[in-house]
Amino acid sequence: MLASGKKILELIPQRPPMVMVDELISCGGQTTVTQLLVKKDNIFLHNNKLSPAGLMESMAQTAATRTGWLLKNRTGNENKRAPIGVIGSIKNFRLHFQPVAGNVIKSTVEVQYEIMQATIVHAKVEVEGNMAAEAELQIFLTE
Repeated sequence: MLASGKKILELIPQRPPMVMVDELISCGGQTTVTQLLVKKDNIFLHNNKLSPAGLMESMAQTAATRTGWLLKNRTGNENKRAPIGVIGSIKNFRLHFQPVAGNVIKSTVEVQYEIMQATIVHAKVEVEGNMAAEAELQIFLTE
């Protein structure tokens, strides 16, 4: 594990109750992996199921965690704030099942293309190795 708790908040611009990342598990090459324990008070939990929007937000925040980690680990950037990104598009979203409160979700993003302020990633969310959702996200940094 590379980061958790307050360290995660240094890597992403989101703040509670919108934080959908508990731990940065790995960040190397083009692939980043995070985890989140889905709690009963999660803002995206409806009828004890994590909504599709919550799954997409976890994917996007995993990409944001990657950006923050890479920024903070460059010499001279340790005190810079995590950049704000916006989802430009979501393609081929597939919902296989909705995780429930108490599940630990593992979100993985793999960078497909990165050009200037735009990044396209293939993202997936799993619970105990079972695919819950997957999509392609186009993300733009606003700064």
